[in-house]
Amino acid sequence: MGSLLWIAAPLVFVSSVYDGALSTVAARAPDIWRRPGFHWLMDLIVASSHTARSIWSRTLPAALSLTRLAVWSRARLASHRLSRIMTVSLIPVLLALAEVVAPFSATSAEAAAQAQRTWASPVPAMEILEAFDPPTEAWLKGHRGIDVLTVSGEPVRAPAAGTIRFRGSVAGTATISIETDSGYVISFQPAESVLKTGEAFSAGAEIGTVAEGGHCDQSCLHVGVWKSEGVKKYIDPAGFFGQEESILLPLSRKPEKEHTGDSTTSGAGAWGGHRNGRIPAAAMCSLMSAPGQMLRCDAQTAFDRMSHAYAARFSTPISVTDAYRDYDTQVILKRRKGRMAATPGTSNHGWALAMDLGGGINSFGSAEHQWMRANAPKFGWIHPSWARQSGSLPEPWHWEFYGHE
Repeated sequence: MGSLLWIAAPLVFVSSVYDGALSTVAARAPDIWRRPGFHWLMDLIVASSHTARSIWSRTLPAALSLTRLAVWSRARLASHRLSRIMTVSLIPVLLALAEVVAPFSATSAEAAAQAQRTWASPVPAMEILEAFDPPTEAWLKGHRGIDVLTVSGEPVRAPAAGTIRFRGSVAGTATISIETDSGYVISFQPAESVLKTGEAFSAGAEIGTVAEGGHCDQSCLHVGVWKSEGVKKYIDPAGFFGQEESILLPLSRKPEKEHTGDSTTSGAGAWGGHRNGRIPAAAMCSLMSAPGQMLRCDAQTAFDRMSHAYAARFSTPISVTDAYRDYDTQVILKRRKGRMAATPGTSNHGWALAMDLGGGINSFGSAEHQWMRANAPKFGWIHPSWARQSGSLPEPWHWEFYGHE
């Protein structure tokens, strides 16, 4: 019995402190509610207090007689009054704690925002055919996602880690919907999957294939995004992939030649005795800031360092559309893009030393692109002369690892 009293006493006091804390703080220091970290701190206090109350309410009646309970009730009233006095004196401490906690809560929110711009592309070399154009009212006609150029049968990869939410037919169109661990739903049409509802996967994992059908004049994949909780409201998917605008080139523009690693203007080329597009995964490393994307390990290390420096300037890591492309992916792109794609087995991406970037870098003249032009060479990355604005095949998004830092 004595040990239970020793347990109950501090729990009673904690519960009493909570009773008076919020109202007292609100009256004496209203500005504290504007501190970003204070709400997180109060959530922690509330959770702790509720736990204490629960234990106290279950333990105390069983441990004490009615007489002792009356004594403890009077003690509780006294502690309640004392708690108000202590809370007022603790306001400076709470303010200081709020300032300490604020950076962590802000960092979490910022990290969530950054994650939205670093999703892996569902298909390689993602090119937007039709942009997001939502209706002004839910019942009106509009384009509630983006259409991405594809060919039937090519793999669809998970932009982020999550689970299968739905697979089947919607209005006669094969559909896959996934729910990401970060709380978003992504739908793909037309697309088929052999995965089961609820099955988990990692970012970049193959979750299905592009099916026949759809609403595009040419083969495409429609991608829609909305939050998994609350009222369903469609969000522009392009920003999640760092493509606020389409990078689709007119098909009438034929490159003067297919650039390979043999050119002195290119950073990519053969290494390690490997063949283009047939480099084993064990010989490459995954990008920390772009799940599912791989490069040669020294290129990966240099890129992640560069992405960290970029994030210090733009508050988000570099958005990667494409890095290494294996031979099968090169075949798919040749089918999809025709003369605009390199012959399979010759792509610079097949050496794991080239990448396509988004998030503003894919636009000549943007602040992001200018930052890359000025800083990428410091990390061993270059924008090949043929890909520059005055080059034979302007591609602001294409960058290669030259290896000289």
